[in-house]
Amino acid sequence: MRHKRYFSILIFVLAIESTIHAQHMPLPRVGIETAHLFDLFEGETKLSDGYSDIDLRGMNGSNTQFDVGFGFNMELPLKFRSSIYLSFLEGKMTSQHENQYANTDLTMVGIHYRQYFINTKYAINRHNPDVFYARPFYQFGVGMTSFKGERYFVEDKGLFSLTDGFCANTSATLGYSFEFGRHFQVVASTDFILNISDAIDGYDNDKKSDIMQKTGISLMYRFK
Repeated sequence: MRHKRYFSILIFVLAIESTIHAQHMPLPRVGIETAHLFDLFEGETKLSDGYSDIDLRGMNGSNTQFDVGFGFNMELPLKFRSSIYLSFLEGKMTSQHENQYANTDLTMVGIHYRQYFINTKYAINRHNPDVFYARPFYQFGVGMTSFKGERYFVEDKGLFSLTDGFCANTSATLGYSFEFGRHFQVVASTDFILNISDAIDGYDNDKKSDIMQKTGISLMYRFK
């Protein structure tokens, strides 16, 4: 798992460098994030062999918990209405349904395009450090997920499946940015993430994807 973590960090750093050199942009914001990770329930999955497989969901039984991840982010402004957002997050996600449960270690890296909803007040006074702003935004992104999943039976806690690998992901996000003066910013957001693999939760079938939700708070700092 450690070598995958280093590989994810390398991808993140290379993405930062290539983005900075590709465009002339103002100095970025950097920050830390804590987020709740939640496996969304997608219902029963019909398999090609005629059988069906259950899908697990978060916070749904004695073998699940309120799962938290931690990471760091960087925002590179394009204009005052838009930016490129880079993210790195590590955490654990638990899920359960009927007679099965799963524990999954996750590492996610992503690059996102963010668009702010800007009103006239912000457009006129955005350089005034004494004015408080709350800016809603949406963003779309792509990235990679590194995972190591374990699937168990509930009755005897018997491990019956292991998964370990990488997959691509896509995401759609809604959030609010609260700006406290020139340098500090608090961001609240929720992301719906589509992992292009069903093996995230410890068992791989032919569904080919798995949906999760990330709801987080970030503290950001702008250098200038």
